[in-house]
Amino acid sequence: MGKILKKWGIVACVAFAVFAVFTIKTYGVSENLTTQMLSDTEKNKEEIARIVLNDTGRNAVFEPQEAVNVTVYEGDLLGNGQQQVAIAVSFGLKNTVLAVYTKDATGDGYTYVGDVADFFDVRDVFFLPLTGNGTNIMIVREYANQTIGAFERSSFLKGYIWDEENNEFQNVLSIPEGIEVIWNGRWDTSQEERWQKIEERSEATQTQVENSDGPALKLVQYQAYRISDSTDTENIPDDSTFHTVKNRVVNQIYYWDNQWRRFILSEKKEPATGQTVAIIEDFSASPYILVPEYEGGYNNVLIQRQDGSVEIVSMDTLLEMDGSQAKSAVSSYE
Repeated sequence: MGKILKKWGIVACVAFAVFAVFTIKTYGVSENLTTQMLSDTEKNKEEIARIVLNDTGRNAVFEPQEAVNVTVYEGDLLGNGQQQVAIAVSFGLKNTVLAVYTKDATGDGYTYVGDVADFFDVRDVFFLPLTGNGTNIMIVREYANQTIGAFERSSFLKGYIWDEENNEFQNVLSIPEGIEVIWNGRWDTSQEERWQKIEERSEATQTQVENSDGPALKLVQYQAYRISDSTDTENIPDDSTFHTVKNRVVNQIYYWDNQWRRFILSEKKEPATGQTVAIIEDFSASPYILVPEYEGGYNNVLIQRQDGSVEIVSMDTLLEMDGSQAKSAVSSYE
């Protein structure tokens, strides 16, 4: 009986030792981001990815070891004078997780603030200060390389603020910064077997708008519609085979409005509801207006109503604030 107890005692000791090792391995891993960890993102890439995935609830979608790159952007997003970091964890060109953390009072670690949004590829993050108290604006430069019936490469500037009341990030800006789309005419309504291309290159600079209570972004868009001389209908031709058919320069100014809590182009009256609405996108600025078969239907705008809802409507259904027929705030020249 003593030998049996002795054997069981050995087994129990071994089991305890295994449990202890497992416990150390499980609980020895840091559950919080630290300044030391972020000082070398390449070395700590997998651990940072694991924490971000757990905090954002993405751990069922990605594995930490699948992280391709980790980039840290610093700034005062919450407008409280403390440092925050926006951490972009890339899982390939079409999957990037962006999360925000704020530095602890100790200065040695970071506390999770929130998940920003889903992105293709984050190329840059910078911060715009707002006057007065409250959160600042985070601008994310997103790059997308995709095929959506055509071969498209595009980049966008997307703005976000922290909504403390709802404990989430709100999108307050989405404007194109660059676009290149290539397609063959046999894929669309023209049915002409020729390669066509839309190009747009934009310059966004910070500016000031009279009576505005925040920052403004001036967007200058250089647009071109080009056609290739190549007769090869199977392969995308070299850029040297394209010649410009039509081009133009478009100017827009998006300004921050505290009432709408977002960037807008202008305000209009909507007779159907009797409300004032904000224009947040004007489709007459689209480069597709240069393509003959697509030039119609660009009199529409994207509006936001006072309840936060958004809808695409015709400019013809709106009025200026003085009661005259609404006009586009977009200006262009060839």
